[in-house]
Amino acid sequence: MLVNFFDLVSDAILMRPNSYSKLKMAIESLSSEKWFREFYKDSKYVEAIWYNKDIKKILLVSTNIEMMKKDENKAKHFIELVKNSTNYK
Repeated sequence: MLVNFFDLVSDAILMRPNSYSKLKMAIESLSSEKWFREFYKDSKYVEAIWYNKDIKKILLVSTNIEMMKKDENKAKHFIELVKNSTNYK
């Protein structure tokens, strides 16, 4: 039985997570942390997290997520970065 090339390629594309899904997974992971849930309630920070390219770059690296979950200073640093990114609008 021959495999349709288009079906094979489309299946591969659909299985590969894109930056949106990776970002969504990162946010879901951080949502287990109280500090992040409280921080994420503010719409201006939500906007920065979803649309600021520098903030997104940080969140798309899974080791950064784990460090923020384990180290309070890393979490505080992330919060300051997001707050500072909203000051330039």
